[in-house]
Order: sequence, then C-alpha cells, then structure tokens
Amino acid sequence: MKRSIRKRDGQQWINDYLLKVTGRPVHYELDSRLLPTQAKSMRMVSKYVIKEAEHAEHLAKSAENCGDKINARALFRVASEKYREAQHFIIPPNSSTRWDIYAKARICSQRMFNLLDYPIEQVEIPFEDKTIPGILHLQPGGIKAPAVVFIPGMDNTKENYPNPLDNEFHQRGMHVLAIDGPGQGQALERGIFVTPDNHVVAASAAFDFLSKRNDVDESRIGLSGRSFGSFWSMRAVADEHRYAAVASAVACYYWDLLTIFDEAPIRFKQVFMDMAGIDDENDFDKMCTGLTLKGHADRITCPVLMCIGEFDPLNPLEDAEKVYEALNCQKEMWVLEDEFHSIHSTKALCGQPTFHFMADWMNRALNKKLDEKLNRKIFVQKDGRGMYNQ
Repeated sequence: MKRSIRKRDGQQWINDYLLKVTGRPVHYELDSRLLPTQAKSMRMVSKYVIKEAEHAEHLAKSAENCGDKINARALFRVASEKYREAQHFIIPPNSSTRWDIYAKARICSQRMFNLLDYPIEQVEIPFEDKTIPGILHLQPGGIKAPAVVFIPGMDNTKENYPNPLDNEFHQRGMHVLAIDGPGQGQALERGIFVTPDNHVVAASAAFDFLSKRNDVDESRIGLSGRSFGSFWSMRAVADEHRYAAVASAVACYYWDLLTIFDEAPIRFKQVFMDMAGIDDENDFDKMCTGLTLKGHADRITCPVLMCIGEFDPLNPLEDAEKVYEALNCQKEMWVLEDEFHSIHSTKALCGQPTFHFMADWMNRALNKKLDEKLNRKIFVQKDGRGMYNQ
C-alpha cells in the first residue's frame, strides 16, 4: 500500500478547507477569491476552471469569426490563462492529462498572438542535449533594440507573462524573451528537471540566442524574474556576467530561511518536488541546501533591483535583506508596506502592476541612467510615499 510521500502531506485536508473558505489554493492572507465557488478541494479545481476556460475559448472564437479582433484576443488571453491554471492542479502532476490541458493553453495563446499588433515568435533555445522553449515578443519593424529575458515562477509558464495586451517592457521599447526554464511548463513536459543551478545554464543559453540576432542590442540585455524566478534570475547573474541588469519581484531571495518549503502550505513542496523529478523527501531536502544566494550574491556585477512585500511569508524580509547587503554592485530594493508574497497589484501603487515600475527601472538601467553609486533601499508606504522620493 502506498503511503504519503511527504511528512506534511497529511495536512492536505487543511489546505482543502482553506481553499473552500478563501477561494485560494495558497496565499490565504489575501482577501479576494480566485477560484470558482464550486471548487471545494484541490482535486476539484481543474474541473471547474476548465469550464471557465471553455466558456472564454468559445466566445473568443465567435468574436474572431465576427471580425471582433480586439475582444477576440482578450478572450483568447482569458482562455489561455484559465487552461494554464487548470493544468497546474492535475493529480498526478506529471501526467498526459495535464499536458493535454496545457496544450490547449498554448493553442489559445497562439490564437491571441495571431491577432496582436506586434510580432511574436515561438523559439527553441539549445539547452544541454535538448532545447527549452521560449516566446519572443518583438518590437515592430525589425529595429535593433534592448531585450529582457524573463524567468517565470514555479507555478507559471512562458505564456503567462508578459501579457501581450499590456506588455510593460515592450511598451518601453524592449524585446522580451519569456522562457520555460528547467522544471517549468514545456521544459518539464520534456523531462528537463530543475536543480539549484541549472537556470544559470538556461539564462546563458537565452543570452547566446538573443546575442546572435540582428534585431537585439547585445550590450543591452537584461534579466527579470517573478517569484521563484527572482531567485533563479539572481542566481544566474552571479555566474553569467554578460547581462546588463537584473530586476525581479514577488520575492524568493533566499539566504538562510527556506520558509516556502518549511512553513508555507505543503502545496509548494509538492509542486517543486515534481519540478525536480524527486519523489524522496530526504533527497529533496538535501537538494534544497543549494537553494541559497549565500556565496553567490557578492559575485553579481550588474545593477540589481529587488522587490518584496513587507510581510512575505515565503521570503521573510530579514532573509532578503541579507542578500541585499551582500551585493557589491549598483543596487536598489523596494519594500512594499503591509504586502505579502503576491505584489502584482498593490494599494501603494494604486493597483498598477508592480512590473510597470520595474520595467521603467530596467529601461533606465539598460540605458545606463542609474546613479553609478546606487545603493537605495526604500519603504513604499500604502499611500505611495517613498516610491519617487516624495
């Protein structure tokens, strides 16, 4: 008889109850509901989110058939995001059922891409003896421009961000290459598992890929990441010094405290063990000793922007501050008052996406408009004070 893999798997009933009450699979400290009210447990989520995806996809196709391009692409975006969310809840996680749903997310994304006002390319980037997939958002006209490589978080894929309908970096004149790194999206489907440092290899490969293009300014390529992508992007630039800047948010800047696996809901550990291809908890815990920026942060040479919520339960502020203090480069840190892990849309910034502000910082960094002695840690209050030194 099979027993639970992890010591804390027995807490699943607690997670199910909290999902029922809050409408959230994690991040219970936030107020708004995310999931359909019919979903009363983790296993129920996919069924009802798929229904929402099918609704949006049907309406998108109808809009496109009627020549309503703008609504069609918006609806294909909704459908893609719903399918992407639904596949993340499939049990067992590495199954054909999951990948069939994820394929629908990619199909809807491509239907949206076909209706956009700027070009997008689906690309493959050499990685060891395989390739990792990417989505390349291009400036129109084939102009030579700066570029940003984006690494998603552990529950996201390259289709999720940037949103082509509101692409922060693209609006500021930058190409964007979003990748599925090791353990993510199609890379995981291909059997490319995550290790503590193989996102360094992926980031180097992405830089090589972009640097060979005539429409990319090799001297102005930045790296960005969200959630666990914030860790991977920082870890990458510690070894890959060709990147001109790194900016990230939704913090996973780990030094000593890996609270995401030790104190947060067990779902984080369940998902990451699958991403790593490890089914023995002791082996996984040993691997996790490598998930630290200690001994790496001091080797970063490019400008750094770190963004974190004041009370992030997955990355305690005092741990992230140790990473910041270890940096010997141009550096800036934004701490958003009373915010938690998800700082996508905050009261301090009037609900505007944090990445819009980060993209502006990246634009200045790639154009060498930062103070040469930059060392700025700001506390952004809920009324916005602090963001612009006011």
